[in-house]
Amino acid sequence: MYLLCYGRSESAKKTGQRLIDGIGGRWIDGDEFLSGGSVLPDMTGDTAIVMLLPLEAAVRITREMIPESMRRLPVICVSAEGLFAVVIRKGGAKEAVSCLGIYDEIKKILGDKCFTKFGGSADIGGSLSDVAKRLNMAVSNTELLEKVDERLKKGLPVRIFTDLKVAYGDPVLDPMIYDLRKYPADMKEEFIKQYYRSRLEAQKEDSAPDVFITCAKLEGITDSGVLGLVPRIMSIGMEQRTRTDPEYAAEGIRASLENHMIEPLAVSTVAVPYTTRENETSKKVAEELGAQIVSYESAELNGARPPLKMTFAPEKINDTATAAAYLASGGGDIVIRRSSAVSGMVFSLAVKKGALLLS
Repeated sequence: MYLLCYGRSESAKKTGQRLIDGIGGRWIDGDEFLSGGSVLPDMTGDTAIVMLLPLEAAVRITREMIPESMRRLPVICVSAEGLFAVVIRKGGAKEAVSCLGIYDEIKKILGDKCFTKFGGSADIGGSLSDVAKRLNMAVSNTELLEKVDERLKKGLPVRIFTDLKVAYGDPVLDPMIYDLRKYPADMKEEFIKQYYRSRLEAQKEDSAPDVFITCAKLEGITDSGVLGLVPRIMSIGMEQRTRTDPEYAAEGIRASLENHMIEPLAVSTVAVPYTTRENETSKKVAEELGAQIVSYESAELNGARPPLKMTFAPEKINDTATAAAYLASGGGDIVIRRSSAVSGMVFSLAVKKGALLLS
């Protein structure tokens, strides 16, 4: 016998591991349901999918998510605590013969206390606190974050709005709790309008807080009734052409970011040429933004290939600021290019490559 176990709460992991240790098998994830490319042991009718989830979630996944290549397998739902088990689908003709045998083995491992109650909705819930911590996000209001987590623990959905590249960490379970609304770059104005709509809705009694995951500057977010999460995924590349007062430069860059509607808290890295890494201006800008300094040799900057023309000025071959930002972001998208924050200094801004995993 071989079990393909699926679940994610701590209690589900413990119960599932008991079944795997006692019967045999392995864990699977949501990607295997969507892709249908999972390699299974020889299909002799003794393999079953075991979903350690609330019954309603397991039924929905069985009906809507399991790919054709896995549809002949029996599906058995087991509550995360191991107090309930039921056959949802017996599988194909051959597989149905051994389905009840597998089910009996599961019952033996779960013990006499099995079948007394269903699993709770918390078994598919998430924690935005964990997401914020993992992605090093700045939180606008910790009390609202706790309120959102309480909803998720009860299995209640939360609306999330974002203008960033965000993806579900688990493409099967996460859509059941996170109602994700994505805004492309050319709909920035609509994104801001939604923020103000959410602020108005937050004034209603017992309204669920909306969540905005963004690097955009949202005015008044801390006391708006809307939860703002700012991932530190921006990199500034700086090019100093003349001596500049450090305080003046730091204040100028902060003001310039806000004028571009970028939240300064989103900046994690200040990237400069190696020759200016110990420069007082570089240090002051990094201190002002709460960021770290990284530096690059001339050869690295000259070899960088951002996905755009390096400069608007034909006579200038290398764009140091943009190259530095691009390298620090790991090859991400350029958000601001060669902005003159203060006299004698320009900066570019890039966002880290890849999507944020929401799970």
